[in-house]
Order: sequence, then structure tokens, then C-alpha cells
Amino acid sequence: MKLTLLVQLGILIPVALLVWLAVFSLSYHTFVLEIPLELTNLKSDLAVADNPTSINATVRAKNIAYYHLRTSSAAQAKADLGFVQQVGNYNVKPQLTFDLHDVWLVNYTPDILSVRVVPSVSTTALIEADIQGFLANGYALGEVVLSPTKVAMIGPFDLISASPQVRLIIDVSGRKKSFVTQGIPEVYDSAGHKITNVRFNPTQINVSVMVEKGDIFKTVGLSPSFTGSLPAGYWISEIIFDPPAVTLKSGINKLEAISNIKTTSINLAGKTTDFSDQVGLEIPNDVILVGTNLINVTIKINVSSFNRKLILVPRNTNITPGLKVLSMNPTTVSVVLSGPSEIINTVSNSNVVLNLDLRKATSGDNNITLDQSMFQLPEKISLLSFDPPTLQVNLTKTR
Repeated sequence: MKLTLLVQLGILIPVALLVWLAVFSLSYHTFVLEIPLELTNLKSDLAVADNPTSINATVRAKNIAYYHLRTSSAAQAKADLGFVQQVGNYNVKPQLTFDLHDVWLVNYTPDILSVRVVPSVSTTALIEADIQGFLANGYALGEVVLSPTKVAMIGPFDLISASPQVRLIIDVSGRKKSFVTQGIPEVYDSAGHKITNVRFNPTQINVSVMVEKGDIFKTVGLSPSFTGSLPAGYWISEIIFDPPAVTLKSGINKLEAISNIKTTSINLAGKTTDFSDQVGLEIPNDVILVGTNLINVTIKINVSSFNRKLILVPRNTNITPGLKVLSMNPTTVSVVLSGPSEIINTVSNSNVVLNLDLRKATSGDNNITLDQSMFQLPEKISLLSFDPPTLQVNLTKTR
């Protein structure tokens, strides 16, 4: 009897798996896919004045193709400008291709691109190495050599004359050894969008990266420091840093203890409207800041008698003995509070505290869900909302 049952199960389980795989593979998804746009075959003495960046395509695909499209560059969008011979305004139809089977294009927008073609100009631009990711623990980034260090940047006059920053992204994630590679220069606007209507000569840059044992890098968020106070009834609704985080270099033991960096003081006295300023950073001893010490900050101010928004830096509590916090993402939590007008105007980061309960966290990455019990509030103050609802906290063993 038992043998018969086992035989039946041995047959049924593979059959069920095959049925599931068949249903999975035959399922369809219809979705919108944003595909980077590439302008091709434009004459070297011409440039596109605008900056078309992507095509939004409505696609129908089987399950497996759907996941490939979501996680790879199997879709391409190109606009062939080989027919353009002189400056002027032109309409061109993008061509979309998919390096996958079982994918059908439903429609896409814009289906016709309007491009303004102008004379191209050229300038020499210095390339900045943009290091992304973290080396393996206990390893330090040595000399980074680009060859060449300058390129000819070719594009429309309005863009080239603004001298945008040219950078080369170099991913060092998990590296333990020195390496050589090649990369393509990129240009981004002030909002962080990639600029596509420029060309470079040469198009490929040789990169040599030295990796050695020693210091490590860590990217951390910023924590504002204030002097003065806003007039009664006014409160800070949002703090925007540019850049939003900074990279530090030091020994692993030193960086493990740092979760954010405080700014120099921002003066709030008499402020009743949004304002921007530049602040410095209070860098601890034996820690090196990678990049500039000047940070742009925008303070947004609202007026209300009953509600108030604060940005909190969590305090870590109930950590299991033998573990410590290595990193947290994001590093701050936004809260909205409510209460009587005479009390709500007195709340601040000194009397509103987020005690992040880590008693269930283990070594490695942990998603910690916030709840109202973790917030310490003044009497008669209520917590209306907080964002984000979860934090990713990485714990490591103490030495």
C-alpha cells in the first residue's frame, strides 16, 4: 500500500510540475516598457537640439519573455537620421526591435519623433570617474586611471556651451583584485536624466582600477543641524540635499559606527518661506570624504497650527548581543504629527524619537517594519503617518 502510494506520488508530482510549467509558459502579460532611445547615422557636422530619451512601448509577451524584458536590454529603440542632410525640423519614425521570441508590439509613443537638427559644435571635456558600488570588506580603492582623460564632446551649441559634466561609471561591487575594463562616457542634466544628443570622440575609454587591502568606502545619508528657530506656526515640511548622500573612506571599524553625517548649521531664524543654502559636513577624524565638502540644501517651510512634519534619524535599540548595525537604507524616516497648536510648534528631533526595535534582526540584511510603538512622542501629540514603512538594516558580527 505504501509502495503504491509512493509510486503514485512519484508520478503525480512531475506531472503537476509539468502542468504548472505549461501554464506558466503560456501565460501572457500586457504592459508598458520604457525603452532607451538611440539616435543613429546623423552626419558628424549636425546635432539634435532636443534630448529625446526613451520610447514607451505597450508590449504583449509570454511569461518567460516578460521577465527577460524586465531584467535585460533585449528591447531596442532606434531613430535613423541618415536621411538628414542639413539643419531643419524633421519627423522620424522610431524602429523597435526585440531580441526575444513570444513578444508582440501593441503600440508605442511617440510613434513619430519631431527633431530639430542644428549645426554641431565640439569642445574638449574632462572625464570624471564615477565609482559605484562597494569593494569587498577590507579592501580599498587605489589609483583609478582613465585613458584618455579628455574627450571631444560633440553636440548642439546650447548644450555644449553649458559645459555639462562628463563621467564614466565604474562598478567596483564586490571586487577584491585590480582590474582593467572599458567604458562609454555619459552626460547627465541637473535632474539626473541622461543626455542622449551628444557624441564623444573617442567613444570608448580604457579604465585601470587598483584594488588593495586596507580602507573601504561607505555611502551614508545626511543629517541636518540647525541654529535659530522658525516663527511660531511655521515648520519644516521637507529637507532636500543635493547630493542626497556622500561617500566616506576609512577603515572598516571606523565606518561601521557611522550611519549618517551631520551638516554644519542651517540658520532658521526668521524664515517663513522655502529657501536654499550651501552647507559643509562635519567629517569625523580619520575619515576621508570622497568628493566636495559643499552640499546644496533646500528647506521647504509650511505653516500650520495643527500638523507638523519631521525628518527623524532612527535610534537603534534591542540589538542582539554580538551584532552591530553596518548600514541602513534609507537613513531617515519622515513623520507627520498632530496636536494642539501650542504644543505642536514645540516638537522637534529632540523630543520626537524613533526607537528602531532590532530584537528580531539577524546578521545580514533585514527588512524592519515600522510601527507606532517605536515612536516616542510628547504628551498630546499624535502620529498621523510615517514614510517609508520599512527600513533595510544590515547587521554584522562584532569583533
